[in-house]
Amino acid sequence: MKQIYILGFVLILSSCGANKFLTSSVTSAEIKDVDYFEPFAYIQLIDKGNKPKFSDSLSTITKRNLDSIIDTKATKLRLNEKILIENDTLKARVENELGYLTQLIFQKRKLEGIELTPAIDSILEKNNQRFAMATIATGFGRKKDNYGGQVAKGVAVGILTLGMAVPTPVKSNLTLYTYIFDSEKNEVAFYRRLIPDKEKEPTDSEYTERQIIATFNGYYYEKK
Repeated sequence: MKQIYILGFVLILSSCGANKFLTSSVTSAEIKDVDYFEPFAYIQLIDKGNKPKFSDSLSTITKRNLDSIIDTKATKLRLNEKILIENDTLKARVENELGYLTQLIFQKRKLEGIELTPAIDSILEKNNQRFAMATIATGFGRKKDNYGGQVAKGVAVGILTLGMAVPTPVKSNLTLYTYIFDSEKNEVAFYRRLIPDKEKEPTDSEYTERQIIATFNGYYYEKK
């Protein structure tokens, strides 16, 4: 049941948003002392039959990398304290609400009119905190033998179609979703889905760090 829920969540997120960020009426300069939720990661492993399956190990590694990078880059990202949710039921509610918010953003293509959800809002109010950031990583990796097989299939199809159709298998993928919530205005102040531009392993910490910094290019700081 847990895997069905997680895969459903990943499918919702994977279909949402564009590479550009969305913002509310709150300016970047107003956003300071941002608390942050412990990051979430939903990474799948593609093995036999070219079918994805949720991977606890890959998800855990990706989450730990995210957590470490966010902690290291806290000053640059204007972050303050980490929000730890010890209650599993409450954590599940936050996960569900993040999926719901992402779906709304995808449908509306803007942040206007999207209010904070109950669990997220109550956590911020309890902590007497105006701004909070949430980060989600989704993606997949492949077993080496699976990727080689998919490449071979692609070459075979290319030969049969005289080169007019050569499917290129994607080795791996990492997509980051970042939100900043504003409890004072009861809204999402910032949202971005950062689409990967290269085939990188979701557990690649250096690439993940570059993606986190790139998330706020043009918002917190000028793009370099």
